Amino acid sequence: MIGCPVRERGWILPRYLRCLADLDYPSNQIEYAFVVNDSQDNTLEIIREFACHTESPVEIRQVNLKSRSSPNRGAHSIGNLVVLRNIFLDMFLKSPATHLFSLDSDILVGPDSLTRLIALGLPVVSLLVPNDMHLETAGYFNIANLQGDQYFPITKFPQNQVIPVDCTGAGYLIRREVIEADGGRYHPHRQGEDAGFCGMARAKG
Repeated sequence: MIGCPVRERGWILPRYLRCLADLDYPSNQIEYAFVVNDSQDNTLEIIREFACHTESPVEIRQVNLKSRSSPNRGAHSIGNLVVLRNIFLDMFLKSPATHLFSLDSDILVGPDSLTRLIALGLPVVSLLVPNDMHLETAGYFNIANLQGDQYFPITKFPQNQVIPVDCTGAGYLIRREVIEADGGRYHPHRQGEDAGFCGMARAKG
């Protein structure tokens, strides 16, 4: 299953969904799921149009968790994001899918992304996604290690190989048993809901 929670994403969804449609993976083995939250733009219409033209099943769940003041993703409370992502996990658990490819709606992937992640055979494995577009200093990615009680970004690492990390997000593949057998869920964390999920996953081995 592939998808994510979405809100006010009309500006990027057509490109995002095109990338999903172009994945080098059999369409009859893919399901999509989206949690559409409190969107006032054409987010819902874009996803419905996508559902009409893809061979793969598309499940859409509508909810109404308000942000504090802004339509931007960062304005949501971490608590809301935890709720939305756990709804997404529940949608996955009700499906027969063996893997969940949790891919945020502003991540544009290449055609071989999914097949390469699956081929690694790991319980949880992430894409390497730049996370510095809004920063003055380049070189930050969606990976971090825990030092004390704080996650710090990993900026120096070997290229073209899998490395162990304590926390990731944005675009990662999760095997079903991580969520099913271990009761995997997102939890509130001051550094974001992904940190809460990764902390749980590490604690359960």
